[in-house]
Amino acid sequence: MDTESDFRRREPAGAPRDEGGFDARLVWNTWRRILRDDSLADAITRADHADAAAFADLSTAERAIAADYARTPRATATNLRMYRRSLVRIARIALGRVPLSQRLVFMSGLDVDAVAHDLARTHGYVDDGPNFWRLAGIFVTYLAQRPEFAAHTHQDVLALDRALIALARRVGEITAERWPNARTAAMRDAADVRSMRFVASPAAVVATSRHDLTSWIENPYGYDPAEALAASPRHWLIYFPDADSAPAYAELSERSARVFGQLAAPRTVADVAGALGTLSTAETREVIDRLADLGVVGQEYGRVWKSRHPRQPDALRDEQFVMLDPAVEVLDDEIAEHRFLCHGHFEVGMAVPPGEGLTDFIAELAREPVRVGALRDGFDNRHLVDTMLASLQEHGFVHVTAPLAPSSATLDQLRRAAAIRRGPGLSRTIELALDTASAGTIGALIAAEPTAPVLHLRCTCPGDHASTLAALADLRETGQLRVHHTVVQVAEPACDAQVIQSLRRLGAGVIVDVPWPAPPTPISGLDALTRACVPVHARMTLDRAFFDASTRARALAWAESVFLCGLNLILEADVLWPGPAPTSADFIGVFEAVRAMDDALGDVSVANLPTDEVLLGNASSPRPTTLSELTRRFRLAYLRWRIPLLKSFEGDNTFSQTPEAEEKLVRLREDLLPGHPELLNLTAGSVVVDVCGGNGRVARRLAPHVGTEGLVVSIEMLRCVTDRARRFGCELGYTNVQFRTGLAQRLPLPDGAADAAVNEWTGAIWQLGLGPAMVAEMVRVVRPGGRIAVTHRLVRLPLTQLDRPWVQFDDIYAWMQNAFARPDLAIVVERVWGQTTSTLAGERATAWRKHYVPRLVNPFEVTYTEDQDPGPHADVCLTIIAERVR
Repeated sequence: MDTESDFRRREPAGAPRDEGGFDARLVWNTWRRILRDDSLADAITRADHADAAAFADLSTAERAIAADYARTPRATATNLRMYRRSLVRIARIALGRVPLSQRLVFMSGLDVDAVAHDLARTHGYVDDGPNFWRLAGIFVTYLAQRPEFAAHTHQDVLALDRALIALARRVGEITAERWPNARTAAMRDAADVRSMRFVASPAAVVATSRHDLTSWIENPYGYDPAEALAASPRHWLIYFPDADSAPAYAELSERSARVFGQLAAPRTVADVAGALGTLSTAETREVIDRLADLGVVGQEYGRVWKSRHPRQPDALRDEQFVMLDPAVEVLDDEIAEHRFLCHGHFEVGMAVPPGEGLTDFIAELAREPVRVGALRDGFDNRHLVDTMLASLQEHGFVHVTAPLAPSSATLDQLRRAAAIRRGPGLSRTIELALDTASAGTIGALIAAEPTAPVLHLRCTCPGDHASTLAALADLRETGQLRVHHTVVQVAEPACDAQVIQSLRRLGAGVIVDVPWPAPPTPISGLDALTRACVPVHARMTLDRAFFDASTRARALAWAESVFLCGLNLILEADVLWPGPAPTSADFIGVFEAVRAMDDALGDVSVANLPTDEVLLGNASSPRPTTLSELTRRFRLAYLRWRIPLLKSFEGDNTFSQTPEAEEKLVRLREDLLPGHPELLNLTAGSVVVDVCGGNGRVARRLAPHVGTEGLVVSIEMLRCVTDRARRFGCELGYTNVQFRTGLAQRLPLPDGAADAAVNEWTGAIWQLGLGPAMVAEMVRVVRPGGRIAVTHRLVRLPLTQLDRPWVQFDDIYAWMQNAFARPDLAIVVERVWGQTTSTLAGERATAWRKHYVPRLVNPFEVTYTEDQDPGPHADVCLTIIAERVR
């Protein structure tokens, strides 16, 4: 173990490094200067970068740094473009905080990106990270100075939004004793109000406009900025109902606005009446009473202001010290402008969104213990600091320490405490031998878990435990056994039909131990399991033959021939590299080889490395207690390699993240197939395959139509999405839906195993040219006489602007028709149908975006504004249903 002095000498992960003799801070400041100075940037990124004029104002050290950048002009130019583009994106996100002003920009005819770029350039490419309210203030002030928005009504909007931004920044630092949503009791029943002092909530402000903006405020995403408004002075109360709500607006009379202004400091009714001079005491009391009913004025009690941070036992106090765990490092990779932290001890990753403020924040925590109060003072939004610290604490990245760096023994204690804090939110794996565990014992263990666990059962032959498996299946079907996933690992899978039925009712997958790269003889009982739609994986312990591509191909060919769902590989670093120590490139070569197998088969993973659920902070890690140095390096290399890859799966498109959000994509009452199961000939006991099932919306909707004896098999390409779909299914109590990882072009099911197969909304399948292969696989897995159905949207129509349709693929009808033109298919239905969906405008972005890797702070905690029309849309869809004729 490290000694305390060793710990202090070690350079912390993520700290600035002295590269080639350059001071890290000077390097950063020089980069910022290049970013702001177009002539300097141009000189550095040209092939003949020697430009005396551009370099004249630089110091000797700055010239050396600039020359270093100039040695790679193409890479430097790319970095400049990417950085500037990210600042434009951040500026647009900030503008989304103020939909009234954003609407002005959208409807002005200006190029919004060009406006955001000009803002970034004008302000020297300032990067505030996720301090969006501050940046929103800069943006609105900038807009107010542009001639395009000189109209009085536009200036009113911008002034209103400036008041909102100032309020939001104030609420970010301090908050009221009571939020306006907690209606304050009126004084009508009070015995004596003469001595009471009243005060305005700091979560509210009054702003004045010269025009009646009512229609624009009521429809901030759809008003017409060219509309003529009445020139009528108005007073607007802007307030935050609570810490997590969007701002609300209310119109006040002039006298109510004046009374509210007087209550910036605590005053009695008589004090306010005397200061105004135009209202009697009774009238003033009446106004205060109405403001109190609205919740924006309350009786003074205790402190008028208090810290936003709640006084809870685990809340961080200003005088405490925090420090990043030394096992945390900042990776060099960058995906979608995000950097990554990886925790080598807990084997979990985090994404750091764009923003120099965030990287500086991490670097500050990595150097040495830092006082919490100093961190809070460094940001204008103290709540943001607490959010980041809470996020880091949640995953065990930050510890509360003494002012001095902890010793190794203290660090171990801090990690144990962090593990206890993390535990309740993580799904744990319960491993048991069926030879020694009864159904009652297993049920009690699972009931004691705060989060639905993974149940991993081991036995030689499942047929030896028929009664236990049947009892567990009964518990699951009655809702008494809630598990994220169940697997039964066996040496001999042969069992009778009753045991197979119990495995299916239990929702269990089977893992069979087989030799690498394939068993020498057929495995008894394997075919019966796969034909009954029990998912089967093969677990193989690899040797150095893994490095041979033909051997890997043999393993894949065998797995595909017996319709396995996938392979669980045991990779022991000490076995793969018994000689000289491998390099990081050697490790990555192995990981990439496994990924290539995964791409070919659909589900190939390394069983003795952290799962994606562990890396994403959703499950606890069964990390071995003792590791060789080579194995430790191997696991850490996997963490560094896999976390950025998981981030790359996210993309930047809207994608439903909860069952509730999914309902808005396609309303259940308007969804064709769940509303008309007869189109698929579904009855109780049917088996349906949902291809490209995503989070399981289609599977869950079809499940009631096949009954408890039936089965819906949802197949999705990404394991992290499959895990999320399983979680949703478990939380909602579905027991006849099975979630598998697999490929649309290689479905992990035997021929004729299903009664029907469906696919909805998978645009990428057609875009990549995989549509015909998917349809062919759907036909293969459906029995003769069974049906397949493919649905895709033809056009989206904004109902308020029918002349502006949105078409994803012009050729989708032809693509689908060509894929169905097969001799073994007969088209029975071509149904064009429609359904209405609410606009995303006004919705919180976090419910819709693809995000798997936990983030330091959520930069997309904004409201969608992409839909410029306020009304709903109509989706015109095409569903083709065909029957397999032979």
